[in-house]
This record gives sequence, C-alpha cells and structure tokens, in this order.
Amino acid sequence: MLRKCKKCLYTQNHPFHISFEENLCSGCFTHNEKYTINWKQKEKEFKHIIKSTKKYNKTYDCIIPIIGDAEDYYIVEKVLQYGLNPLIVCVNDYFRTDIGWHNIHNLITIFDVDSLLYNPNLNTYKELIRTSLRKYDHILLPFLSLHTSFPVHIAKQRNIPLIIWGQHQAIEQVGKFSHYDNVQMTKWSRKEHDLFGNDIKTFIGNGAQVLNKDLIYYHYPNITSLDKSNIKGIYLSNYFHWDPLKQNHSILKYGFIPQHNNSSFDIYERAGSSVYYQIHDLLKLKRVGYRKITDHLSREIRHNRINKNEAIEIENFYMQSKVDVEGFFKWLGMSKSGIKWYIMHQLKGYEHLIGKQYDIDHSLLPTNIKELLTKPNIPNNAFTLFQKGIEIE
Repeated sequence: MLRKCKKCLYTQNHPFHISFEENLCSGCFTHNEKYTINWKQKEKEFKHIIKSTKKYNKTYDCIIPIIGDAEDYYIVEKVLQYGLNPLIVCVNDYFRTDIGWHNIHNLITIFDVDSLLYNPNLNTYKELIRTSLRKYDHILLPFLSLHTSFPVHIAKQRNIPLIIWGQHQAIEQVGKFSHYDNVQMTKWSRKEHDLFGNDIKTFIGNGAQVLNKDLIYYHYPNITSLDKSNIKGIYLSNYFHWDPLKQNHSILKYGFIPQHNNSSFDIYERAGSSVYYQIHDLLKLKRVGYRKITDHLSREIRHNRINKNEAIEIENFYMQSKVDVEGFFKWLGMSKSGIKWYIMHQLKGYEHLIGKQYDIDHSLLPTNIKELLTKPNIPNNAFTLFQKGIEIE
C-alpha cells in the first residue's frame, strides 16, 4: 500500500526518496525545524562563512548561478545586503520566453552586477535532450548538468571561493537532511538530487552523437571535494527562514515579471520557461505520478496557508490542466508524423492532457495565498533565442 503523509500531499514515490514516522513524512518533520531554529545564530554562521571568503579573490567574492526566476532576485538582494560582490553566472537553456530574457537582463541591470552567460553548442545540446527524453522521459537533465557544473568550472578558473545557491531542494521537499547539517554542494549531492542519480556519462554511448570537446562543462570538475580547492558551495535556505512564495512576491518591486502557466498557481518559480509547466510537467506526471502543483501545495500546507482538504481539491483541479507539447517538439526538430508517433506511443494515456489552455481560474485558492500573487503575464514569444546578447529571429 502506498504510504501517504497525513499532513502534506507527498507519498512514498517521491524521486528524492522520502521516509515516514507516525505517518508524517520526513519533509514535514524537517520543515518544523524552521520554527525552532535560532535564525540569528544561523545568520552569524553565514556571516562567518562570507567573512572567511570575502576578498579572497580581488574581483569577485562569490558566484551566484541564476536561471532568471524570482528566487534569483531574492538571492542577489540578500547577498548584496551583506556587502558581497557577486559574479552572476547563467547557462542559456534555449527554452526561455521573452519574459524569461527580460527577467535575466533586468536582474543584471537593476542590481548592477557583472554577469557571464554561457551558450552551449546547440546541436550537442539538442542531441543530449533527445537522448534524455528517450532514456529518462526528462528534457531538463542536460540543462541541469550545465547549470550545476558550469559555475563550479568558473569558480575554479577565476579563483572565486564561494558559490551561493538558494534552496536545497532535497531538504525543502523531503527533509533528506537537517538545516543544522549545513550541507554544501558536492559532486555526489549534485548527481543524487539535481540529476536524479544520472550524469553526463549515462548520456554518452547510447546513441548520442556528440563530440567530447562540446561536453567539457557538462562534466563536474575533477575534484572530490570543493573544500580541497578552497571553494565552498552553500545554500541560503540553511541560514535563513525559507518561504519561497512570500520571498518571491517581495521582489516584484524590482520589475520582475511573473508568467502565467496552466499547471500551478505559482507564477514566480520558473517564470519565463517555455517548457517547465508544459511538456516537462507532463513528463513529471509520467515519471513519478504527480505534477508540479503537488510540490507547490505541499509547500503551502507546511507554511500554514492552506489545509490538506483544500489542497486536495486544488490539486485535482490542476491535475486536469492541459499542456502544449507541440512547441517543444518543433524546437527539437521533430516532424509532424514524429510528434504524432511520440504522443501515440510515449504519452499513451495522457493524450487528454495535451492541448492549449489559457483560462485557468485561481478562485479555489485561499485568500492568504492569493494575496501573495499578482496578475501574471502571457509571453509573446516562446523559445526566444539569444546568442551573444543578440536576439535571433
């Protein structure tokens, strides 16, 4: 029998692996730490880390990897408040809408920070996505490989001692570690959590036609521990009370544009992506049996903004929302007959969820969630391609 948490919506089939005690999941147990932790002491620990690394490099104190969503604004705001001089590092995932590019460029401008954008070889990138799609029903693994590895390469190359990430997903969702553990980024943690047990080696040799020279930044740097290279990778959620919806709402003052999506009420997380709440969300349902809305509702239950019965009703509603897959497959270069074959054979049983829909109603949400939302925007252009700062038609 599938074990279910008595408080949130998670069951035992979570991809990060979840445990239960008295029918309460490990994620809810660990979340409760947020209300007993001495966050002032945690802040002191953070200050100690930045004091020991500040000005280690004469140019930059730290690297902040970004994807352009609302959490990135919060991280940069927080880091600047502590007097650090960050280098913003971004990998082009080629999936961004015009809203996504606005949010990246606006962040760099409004905070007046230096940035580095990496454009991976597009042919290699697409080939890896085809392999990932075929083997794992996942289209974001190639990007996640780069997003979690490229900043480490830059830190090594430029002698920058600190990489600052936002939340540690495995802690926030399933409580795999305690906030007291102060877990840091490692090669193992990246593979286990960010890449779900995979790495670039599993992509190669299974039909992927790619050149090794194009794969350098997909590989994690050849170090067993970041500490041995005088580089630390830390997560802010271990040092500050982490409340994504509240935090993300607070950064609207900087000109961040939230994006409408069909699959969740959360208009901040991954805003600007052409695929995250579309084909990616449908493939998530196929892989693990639930959609992104379950993650968001479980989070909001834990923050006491919604009860479980309300959340179940909303989950059932969003689980029926439709997603657009055609745009992604055209971007990938698939023919009409190929798209039809894939839907018929690989998405069998999910055909009723494929289509275009822009009329999602948030009326079921309780007031204390609604007040942390705002009117979202609908992008004008999906898959907006920028290379070297130039928009390509």
